Amino acid sequence: MENESAAGEQPVLLRDRCSVNDVAAGAAPAALTSPQRVREILKARAARRKFFNEQLFADPAWDMLLELYALKCEDLRISVSKLSHAAGVPGTTALRWIDKLEQEQLLFRKDDPLDGRRIWIELSDKGLERMRAYLQHLSGGTAAL
Repeated sequence: MENESAAGEQPVLLRDRCSVNDVAAGAAPAALTSPQRVREILKARAARRKFFNEQLFADPAWDMLLELYALKCEDLRISVSKLSHAAGVPGTTALRWIDKLEQEQLLFRKDDPLDGRRIWIELSDKGLERMRAYLQHLSGGTAAL
């Protein structure tokens, strides 16, 4: 499972983890929990910055969880630096939130065996379950983006 390469830092899709097959196991319908839906949520959240001071909506933990959920569904992972960029926060801020989310067992870190300088961040099974349940709870609405 990878998201970045040392040179190009491009995602590599391995398989879809939030497929329609999950619905039979009691998961939310794919349309509500798909990575595409989560990317729409992230895009809507980012659009607020065009109209309001971005610090009014500073919520890096939530942006990280959304990004990690979409990546988990695509069986991808992300480095700390790319996750901080995706959340729109400095690396030090991202690391504080990664620590907190890891304490909550919503994500985990994994050393890159090919590059000792890089650490991968992935949504845990608990994090996946909680995010999927929340997105299912939204039932297609966008009230709590």
